[in-house]
Amino acid sequence: MNLSAIDVNLVIALDALLQERSVTLAARRIGLSQPAMSHALTRLRELFSDPLLIRVGRQMALTSRAEAMTPQVAAIMLDLASLFGGTTPAFDPATSDRAFRIATTEYVELLLLPQLNAALAQGGPRLAVHLLPLDARAVDALRNGEIDLAIGVLPPDGLPSDLRRAALLEDRFAGLARASHPTARGRVDLPTYAALPHVVASRPRAHGAHEGVADDLIAARGVARREVMVVPNVLLLPHVVAASDLVATVATRLGRAFSSVLPLRTFDLPFELPTIEIAMAWNSRTEHDPARAWLRRLVTDAVPQMREPPRRKRV
Repeated sequence: MNLSAIDVNLVIALDALLQERSVTLAARRIGLSQPAMSHALTRLRELFSDPLLIRVGRQMALTSRAEAMTPQVAAIMLDLASLFGGTTPAFDPATSDRAFRIATTEYVELLLLPQLNAALAQGGPRLAVHLLPLDARAVDALRNGEIDLAIGVLPPDGLPSDLRRAALLEDRFAGLARASHPTARGRVDLPTYAALPHVVASRPRAHGAHEGVADDLIAARGVARREVMVVPNVLLLPHVVAASDLVATVATRLGRAFSSVLPLRTFDLPFELPTIEIAMAWNSRTEHDPARAWLRRLVTDAVPQMREPPRRKRV
């Protein structure tokens, strides 16, 4: 594409349309007439070969492509403001209807969402959070602005230099069995652990694929378990364990969370495993964006309720 043929004013119009989801409100936001904004929307639709805004009932909604480009366009606007000496727009969570996009794992969702939902309800009632899987595309999505934050097992040496990282919490592993299991109680020995029927969660290995961390660490120690069932989601493990003689190896916080609602108990592993560290990562280019900075503070403030001092070495 010939970038010299693109009017930068279209970027400004696009940002207003994505934020307001209304031609009238977008025009008012940047001081254009409604016909001029309608003309800009027509040109944008031609450029992207996408309607961008569609009518749903009495309101306008973004297409999936428009939703995906919203954070990237917001980042471009911040860069333009910085380049030309402008000031970064203020962010008021109480009035904003921004949609944040976070890539994370089921484990983090289980721990973080109750606190995050409560904080959003109190401080940003019109805000929205879109959760996405933390897979192999997460790093690129952070770098191009498709997501605002990634949360999971994110080793410092595995991230590009243009991404920032902050540790949130640590956790350790334990065995999980149904409360009335005849064998898995206390601290089982290694032959017993290996002979027990195990259920494991399987998913593609990627940054933050927390479900595979314990399996990798156990395999590295040469422990051959009798794996009789594989499920696609780590949150299915407690339900399978509670209804059978199968056992699982899980993070202790996950085991405690489900033990309060299902007949489960944890047991000590017959070997030492390093602890895991859950961290969040973000794009350094948008580090000073007030909205994203507010989101990171929200996540950080939610973590202390989940903290537990680790007993073993960090992975």
